[in-house]
Amino acid sequence: MKGYIGVTSREWFAYLSKKDNIGEINFWRKKTANFKVLTKGEPFFFLVKNDRGVQGERLVLGKATFEKYEVLTVAEAWNKYRNANGDEDKERFVKRMNDMFDTDTYMGEIGCIILSDFQTFDNPVYLSDIGIEFKKTVVSGKSIMETEINAILEYGFSNIGDVIRKVKEVERIGFTEDDEGFPEGKLKLKQHLVRERNPEVIKLAKERFLQLYGKLFCEVCGFDFKEHYGNLGEGYIEGHHTKPVSEMAENEQTKVEDIAFVCANCHRMLHRRRPWLSVNELRRLLD
Repeated sequence: MKGYIGVTSREWFAYLSKKDNIGEINFWRKKTANFKVLTKGEPFFFLVKNDRGVQGERLVLGKATFEKYEVLTVAEAWNKYRNANGDEDKERFVKRMNDMFDTDTYMGEIGCIILSDFQTFDNPVYLSDIGIEFKKTVVSGKSIMETEINAILEYGFSNIGDVIRKVKEVERIGFTEDDEGFPEGKLKLKQHLVRERNPEVIKLAKERFLQLYGKLFCEVCGFDFKEHYGNLGEGYIEGHHTKPVSEMAENEQTKVEDIAFVCANCHRMLHRRRPWLSVNELRRLLD
């Protein structure tokens, strides 16, 4: 079995990561020559570009399964795959293709690598950590063999206990006590704080968020502490447990997916009433 590591737009990857139950997606490219590297069913990995001005090794943040290759005009690609092209609307997609590839909307063609089963990894994968060389001069991608495929999958989907030894040391996230002003009894308060301050989950959640979006910001209103407060706000965000402690079993572990990053205002509004609002509910209310 073969695989392929494709260099991926951060914006494209982040957009598709937010979509639920997405089917086939279009990994577009300028070249229209046939993509013969993979056959149907083989894995395609996403090596996500760093934000502009950010130095350091790029990370593999997810995977998908190769289905087929097509050559389509920009208009055909939108009509066939719509949001699965990685854009919210046709106008933005057309503009992106025109800006990046100088492609005519109705006559100009683009290469379309069609993928299914889009997945984000539990843990970002540094290729250097697993012995896979990927030179910065490679701008599109490279093929890999089965041993390399297995190494990426093992690292990307390993459980949290294995990952902690590999996650690079990062600054602790600033957390506030969710239960302040919301008494639930001493035992529940203690259990909640222990779970929330679990350093393993905190480190991994922050690492994953930073690698996906390149910065820390409120998932409800978009507030960026560094942008507004400069160095004072750098690295600060509040963590919100989306699952109340009252709904957790005796020894249930907090998962990375259970943590949302929010500003102080939105954090308090999430806890303004019971049952707690979800992040999506508060976002809709704000809109």
